[in-house]
Amino acid sequence: MSVTDLLSELDALPESDRSVVFAQLVENEEWRHDLIDLITIAQRRDEPTRSIDDVFRDLQIEA
Repeated sequence: MSVTDLLSELDALPESDRSVVFAQLVENEEWRHDLIDLITIAQRRDEPTRSIDDVFRDLQIEA
């Protein structure tokens, strides 16, 4: 399920059910972190990628 699909499903829920979902997201730390990760991935999808070797070289880490 894509983020767009998830948002569409949430939007289709009655307000009371939507409130329950958001309350659970706020209360459950693991879910909250997962949601933040998914949002970050979606926002950065079009950014250029770098190889792990380039990252290690820039950080001066031997791998």
